[in-house]
Amino acid sequence: MNNLLACTSCGLDETESVIHFGSYILRCAACGEAIVATSFIAMLNSDQECSAFIDAGPGERPPPDGLIARGPLRLIATAISAAASDGTLIRLIFAPRRIEATAPNASRI
Repeated sequence: MNNLLACTSCGLDETESVIHFGSYILRCAACGEAIVATSFIAMLNSDQECSAFIDAGPGERPPPDGLIARGPLRLIATAISAAASDGTLIRLIFAPRRIEATAPNASRI
């Protein structure tokens, strides 16, 4: 990662994604300081695979029993919103994106 999203409190450049009420927040993985936030609605157009857990805290791996939903973000957004509606922090862990190889002369549509 580059230092464009480095934490102003501790300097670490590792982030975690959390949902709080209707906000999508990137926070520092070490100290939990919010780095940038947007509306969760702005993220809903994504088909990226992710797992949503009840947050265990900055830098902590959520326990398996905290799983709320798993799948493409657009399909699990309702479950995430319902779980976050009372102020519970929801941690999103995105699956690595797959890069699809194309033939050198293949046309793209």
